[in-house]
Amino acid sequence: MKKRVLALLLSACMVISIAGCSSGKTETGADSKGGEGSAAAASEAADASGPEGFNATGMPIMNEKITLKVWIEGGADIDWEQNRFVKQIEEKSNIKMEIISTPLSDALQKRNLMLASGDYPDLILTDWPTVFTKSDVMQYGVKEGVLLPITDFIDKYGNNMKRIFDENPNYKESCIAPDGEIYGFARFSECYHCSAYPKIYLRQDWMDSLGLDMPENTEELREVLRAFVNDDPNGNGKKDEIGMIGATTWNTMVEYALMGMSFQTVKPDFWLSLGADGKTVEFSPSTDAYREGLRYIKSLYDEGLIDGTSFTQKDDQMAQTIRTEPHVVGMYVCDHAGMGYDNNNPEEAENYQILIPVAGPDGFRRQGQNANEGEIQGFHAVITDTCKYPEAAFRLIDEFFYDDDYNMERMYGERGLGWDYAPEGTKNVFGGEARYIVNSVTEDQSAEIKKGTMGVGPQADLASFRLSMLPEAEDIYLPGNYEQRITLDTQKVEQYIPEERLDYMVYIPIDMADDYAEIQTNLNNFVRMATVQFITGDRDIESGWDQYLSELDSYRVDRYIEIYKTAAGR
Repeated sequence: MKKRVLALLLSACMVISIAGCSSGKTETGADSKGGEGSAAAASEAADASGPEGFNATGMPIMNEKITLKVWIEGGADIDWEQNRFVKQIEEKSNIKMEIISTPLSDALQKRNLMLASGDYPDLILTDWPTVFTKSDVMQYGVKEGVLLPITDFIDKYGNNMKRIFDENPNYKESCIAPDGEIYGFARFSECYHCSAYPKIYLRQDWMDSLGLDMPENTEELREVLRAFVNDDPNGNGKKDEIGMIGATTWNTMVEYALMGMSFQTVKPDFWLSLGADGKTVEFSPSTDAYREGLRYIKSLYDEGLIDGTSFTQKDDQMAQTIRTEPHVVGMYVCDHAGMGYDNNNPEEAENYQILIPVAGPDGFRRQGQNANEGEIQGFHAVITDTCKYPEAAFRLIDEFFYDDDYNMERMYGERGLGWDYAPEGTKNVFGGEARYIVNSVTEDQSAEIKKGTMGVGPQADLASFRLSMLPEAEDIYLPGNYEQRITLDTQKVEQYIPEERLDYMVYIPIDMADDYAEIQTNLNNFVRMATVQFITGDRDIESGWDQYLSELDSYRVDRYIEIYKTAAGR
């Protein structure tokens, strides 16, 4: 558990993620970065403890060209031999990346088989499906030694990683395994909009036409939903409106949006929370507050105020319903607004406004959250023990994946096309300095940009960087200003994220890892199923509650809590 720091964590929902760590704007820009110094300077930078021809600072990283075999999740549609960013790395560092890509459909299986067989490359770059979890680190790093510790390299060569750790020491703490080593490169994500979810958006134009005020508590929310369903706010003379809709995707679930907002702090797939004393670790779905929340959500469902498809459909089906004309959806659950309305329609964008969390029976408002500040969720690059040039591999990641300017190129392509430096004096969305501008591009330009980008691997989404590329916008509802819009929306609700909460990502001891994973999987399946059954009436909240608690016991809730407390040092 950490005391929540009310720092600005900025992010966006974009087609591709952005990245970077804090660095100043250079005069020459990313195009010429890495040409620093002469051969003499490079020679001076050579580190005696590294391989022959290795330079501890500056470019090139190696005086003579070397090749690193690199496994990448996905990217089968990209010609990596001609990829602009990959070629730029080779030109500036003297490191050729020989890339092996695997289709997303079997990437995790391929990764695991590769590691088990002993036939693996020098460097592995992942996205979320194959991210190295802390359990993976315990298995492949601490236990088997397949993953190479990079702790010493950080001290010697990690200019960008050290800057990241200086800016937020919690990141370093979160990376360190129980043996004191760091085994990979994380995405240090201060993702503002995804630090607060699920969110609820509602139609402000319907609120205005019906003369409704923003609801302050659960009963006022009920009245708004009733008005949406019964009073024909879309004006077509039909009773076709849907009060609230969601989906089964992790950030669109109606049941957990309403539960977490007004009754019981809950994070699906984790399920643990702090008790009222701020010390006790509780299993959220077994508390009286959770039961009370189920009663409320069921009452909304029984009145027809929550659409039944919410418990069976995917988020793309939800979006289709929201966007179909005439518009029938009054509220929807999401991570960010564009998961519902059509972001290319500014009028519709303005019609939907974020709902401020409403107070529950205890008078408190709560906003659900993702990872805690300074808490990593895995490692997106690792160096293996067979790598002949680990120092060079380390510097490649530290320089090209954690530096601001290089990351603009990695994510948005060539300067002048996908991005550029902001004119001097440009303010960001909160009044500070903006250093970058992300350009609006055509579909053809976007396809061209993709040929030269690399979306997998680690990132440094620090607040200082994210703010630096969010210039002020006069109209936040225009498609090109979407990031500004969701940033300002999140600012309205982030104050309701509980200050005291548990760490989600902890290193589970190896001898407990299998047990923990099995219990967690079984609990996930059962709790999600039972929660929906209580809401739809397939289980009775009153007469069936004791049986439900007994079933939870059979899934070894106490052992689940015990293992977590051991791992978290509680």
